[in-house]
Amino acid sequence: MSPRPAASPELNLAIDTARNAGALIAERFAKGGVAERKSGGKGEVTATDRDAETIILDALRAGSSYDILSEEAGGSRDSGAGLWVVDPLDGTTNFSRGIPLFAVSIALMQGRRVELGVIYHPLTGDCYSAERGAGTWRNDERLSVSQVADSELAVLYLTHGYPPPDRARYAEALSRFAPRSYPRSFGSTAAELSFVAAGMGDGWICSGDELWDFTAGMVLVEEAGGRVSDWRGDGWDGESLYTVITNGAMHEYVIDMISDMQQD
Repeated sequence: MSPRPAASPELNLAIDTARNAGALIAERFAKGGVAERKSGGKGEVTATDRDAETIILDALRAGSSYDILSEEAGGSRDSGAGLWVVDPLDGTTNFSRGIPLFAVSIALMQGRRVELGVIYHPLTGDCYSAERGAGTWRNDERLSVSQVADSELAVLYLTHGYPPPDRARYAEALSRFAPRSYPRSFGSTAAELSFVAAGMGDGWICSGDELWDFTAGMVLVEEAGGRVSDWRGDGWDGESLYTVITNGAMHEYVIDMISDMQQD
């Protein structure tokens, strides 16, 4: 196997930053955490989310000049020069309830294109990373998507946003896939997409998630040999929150099942 290509300064910055935030998250998980509901009903947040985000934002601001869009701190999506997209703790509900499945997610976008992504699992220490043209890696192991092409063997992760229409489309999609595939929902989009990149799942269907949830995982799966589109099968436009990310072999099956539900 060929050695891993040298990482760009930006990828090294993202990896180091994710690891540092992940160390705090792992320490806090052992002690337990209390979640509170966000204003507007958009999920939960803990002090650990905010503290991990501070670690990440401080490091990214010190190490680069790019703008930042982050789940808790917000920010603008409009940045032609470059935009860091950050979820400091993806899987807050799992974290607060003692479920050991959550991740740190950091991506760098240039315009509508995701250039690199890092997903770090604080409890295992596994760091999934990718940048354009350099493949996808879990630590120093190169990853490839699965070759599963049989819908009856497919493991498909489904997730949804918070507005009622997002949940309704999720429920409808779930009802279509459940009779003939293996749908899953683990409560952390970042973790699920890292699993697809590693062949531990064959697709992921997003009904209204946010950019910080899936952009890092998007480039991980693409660089591992997978495919990204909207629900109609068209290329991702850099903004759509109705997204399909698969191993490629399952893509047409997924699109055939849900294309009529694409949100305009």
